[in-house]
Amino acid sequence: AERTAAQFGTGEDTLERLIEFPELRGDTTAVLRCAARVQTNGRMKDNGCYVESPADQVFVDPINKAARKARLVPATADGRAHEVYLQYRVRFAKTGDEAAVTVWLNPGITENIEAYGDDHVAAQRAIGKERWQETCPERAEYLLWLKAHVAHDGTQSNMSLSHGSGLNPSPRCQEAILGTVDESLFFPALADGEPVPSTYVE
Repeated sequence: AERTAAQFGTGEDTLERLIEFPELRGDTTAVLRCAARVQTNGRMKDNGCYVESPADQVFVDPINKAARKARLVPATADGRAHEVYLQYRVRFAKTGDEAAVTVWLNPGITENIEAYGDDHVAAQRAIGKERWQETCPERAEYLLWLKAHVAHDGTQSNMSLSHGSGLNPSPRCQEAILGTVDESLFFPALADGEPVPSTYVE
C-alpha cells in the first residue's frame, strides 16, 4: 500500500504558527518532546509534552493550546486516512527582543537526525485495536521504551522493549505490547519528501 505519514501542512492553522512564545525575561532556549494522536480529520488529540526541567513547564501550556486548534494533513494509506501516534519537538529560542518557535515532526532520535537532518518526518504508527490495554495493569505507573526498525515501505522489524522506570510489567503484558505493535500499520519516515528507513521509538 502507498503510505504517507501525517504532516503539518500549510496555512494559518499549522501548529508552528499557532504556538505563542510565553512572556519571559532574558534570553532562553528550550526544546520539548511531545506526542499526540492525529485523527483522520487532522485534529490533534491527547497531546502531551515531556518536561525535563521545572523551568520548561512554562512552555507546555502554549503548545497544548495550539494543539487544540491545529489542523494537520492526516496520514493516508492508499488514499484512506488513518489515525496515528505522532511525535514531534518544539524549540523555543529568545535572544534580546527576537523570539522564535520551531517545530520538527520527529522526536530527535540521534541516528535518524544524523542520517536525515532535523527536518525529516519520523515514522508513525497507526492507532488500531490497542490490545495491550486489555492485558497490562490499568492502575500502575511504568515506563517502557519500544524500539523498531521501519523500512521505506513501512514494514517493521527488530522490535524490542526496554524498561525505563516504575513497575516492570509482566511478560504477558510485554508480549501484548509487542503483539499490538507487530499488528500495527506503519507509515515510513520521510526525508525531502521521499520514504526512507528509520529507527522508531515509542
